[in-house]
Amino acid sequence: MRKLCEDIANSIENAIRGYIGADDGGEILYTGADGTPTARIDDVAERAALRVLKNDGRSVRLVSEEMGEVVFGSNPEFTIVLDPLDGTYNALRGIPFYSVSIAIGKTDLSQIHYGYVKNLVTGDVYAAERDRGALLNGKKIRVSTRKEADPYCASIYGCAFAERNFLNQNGKKVRLLGSAALELCYVAAGKLDAFVDARNRLRISDVAAGKLIVEEAGGVVTDDFGGVLSNPLMIKERVKIVASNGRIHDDLLVKLREWNK
Repeated sequence: MRKLCEDIANSIENAIRGYIGADDGGEILYTGADGTPTARIDDVAERAALRVLKNDGRSVRLVSEEMGEVVFGSNPEFTIVLDPLDGTYNALRGIPFYSVSIAIGKTDLSQIHYGYVKNLVTGDVYAAERDRGALLNGKKIRVSTRKEADPYCASIYGCAFAERNFLNQNGKKVRLLGSAALELCYVAAGKLDAFVDARNRLRISDVAAGKLIVEEAGGVVTDDFGGVLSNPLMIKERVKIVASNGRIHDDLLVKLREWNK
């Protein structure tokens, strides 16, 4: 599985190189299966991945942002959830924070058994296999140990929530970086203490790999009410997500409930 993910990521990286920071990369070609505009750079990235899967020869089901669902062969062995370029805006503006996210599983988010995220700027690779831990460039990683009372740093999407309930409280910090897959990996590696997006705008492809990586690094991932994320692996699904080191999870959920009142 790692080899397949590496081949996909490397193919995408090579295909988009000439479009990073380029105006023609942002040309809108069509509306993707997820209902959002597809830029040329996104289309190029996805087609590079499709070529790898076609050449691989195995029968698989692909769930990807632009084309939606594609089945290779007649009897899929597993489902691949792909975000060929997570952080398109960053890539188009030359902001060095974007990635490819690949998850392999069965039918829903609770059944992902392999996750892979490659930072396409630094080359860092985050990966996790269920029940075998999470890795950064082949070395084990763990979430941070900061507690509720400590100054901690989170990526929180939803400005009203951040301003009303989080900023300037006991030295807590907010960072919005623009690639959910990588931000989840930053939680897994202890670089961020939490990632929250309660806007109901994230797609399955944004979080499928990162969710497993956080969990395998010892973190906790739920919806905004603390429930299990078990959304079906379909591109039009939208999710709300709270991912943390576990120690501050209840505090974040309480703040979200206060915000929703």
